[in-house]
Amino acid sequence: MAGLISLPRRGSRLGFTLVELLVVIAIIGILVALLLPAIQAAREAARRTRCTNNFKQLGVSLHNYHDTYNVFPPGVIAQALNASEAAPRAFPGAMSWMPLLLPFMEQSALYEELLPYMVTRNSQHFPSDLMNTPIPGLTCPSQGPPKTGIVHGTADPPPDYNDGFSGNYLLCNGNEQITAANSTNLNGMFYYRSRITMAEVRDGTSNTVMGAEIITIKERGGQRDFRGRYYRADHLSSIFTTNLPPNTPVADRCRVCQADNLPEAPCVGSTDPQYLFARSYHPGGVHALLADASVRFVSNDINTQTWRDLGTRSGSEPPSPY
Repeated sequence: MAGLISLPRRGSRLGFTLVELLVVIAIIGILVALLLPAIQAAREAARRTRCTNNFKQLGVSLHNYHDTYNVFPPGVIAQALNASEAAPRAFPGAMSWMPLLLPFMEQSALYEELLPYMVTRNSQHFPSDLMNTPIPGLTCPSQGPPKTGIVHGTADPPPDYNDGFSGNYLLCNGNEQITAANSTNLNGMFYYRSRITMAEVRDGTSNTVMGAEIITIKERGGQRDFRGRYYRADHLSSIFTTNLPPNTPVADRCRVCQADNLPEAPCVGSTDPQYLFARSYHPGGVHALLADASVRFVSNDINTQTWRDLGTRSGSEPPSPY
């Protein structure tokens, strides 16, 4: 009977010692530490690819708009910085380029719903449900969920503090700071009441920036941030400048923005001048949409003068590598 049973010999042991268990845990921890950056890098690469595709679609939409109307949409319909349209052209008042582009962005249904209000209301009074509709193609995947004014309910017309959907993709006003005096005559492709044609992009469509990214900041504690607003663009929100390189530590200047000077998107309140710089959560730079509808990833380290030159449509600057 004893031959059928194997008993542990004296001095043998079962299981792991505490030291062995700690060694295994340490090895697992090292493997996780080695793999996690690779996983995060893969996820960011996927987000960058989606962001690039969003910009390509935006570029095609702008070209299709131009093919239809022989002109690009105005950067902002308002009569000037801080000045909504006045009678007899009071409607749609403070709207940016974005709602005009909706039929060319596979958003015809939303455009048809908005159209009756475009001729009867200032855009800040469009119905909340329509203003708050997110446009996936205008939201950077690295930003996270889109910013809307849904927290303020569905009133029609909306309360004054409902800014509607705000996106990450803005069009380029050139390389200048915007003032009330110059806002309707800037050196980029999109500005207040602009009507730029392809023929006016004399620097070459592959040498002219048409759009880029910004970071939008959600309301906190009732503190609003106008950056990225499309429906209420009389106060600067839908166009940006190439005056300084992407992700510059220099603060944006906006009529209303977060007061705590967030490091990824610093901003100070300003009525005149106002300007927004290209920013993103992508490591190292931002995506830029060129006038030929191609997309480039532009490094934070780009030469300042080169970035400024890319922002103008007809500055006659010699192209520089970047």
